[in-house]
Amino acid sequence: MEAVLACDPRDRIPLMERFIEAMRPGDPLPPFMGIMASARDWAAWASRAELKAYALACYEAMSGRDQIAFLEHINRRAAA
Repeated sequence: MEAVLACDPRDRIPLMERFIEAMRPGDPLPPFMGIMASARDWAAWASRAELKAYALACYEAMSGRDQIAFLEHINRRAAA
């Protein structure tokens, strides 16, 4: 924190953006322990923006039939 405060005020935001970018988990890795376990591990570290982006991209890449099944699964979980 002291390093950020010691910077020129104009450099603080770009510096913090670099720190935040360096801490994000990045793209999902190939599964090591099984697909769901790996996906859950990645999701636990992902930022909110990453979760939303990958969730939407995955949903859009699904077939219509898989989208319906996915939404039914989500609805059942929400009802429980």
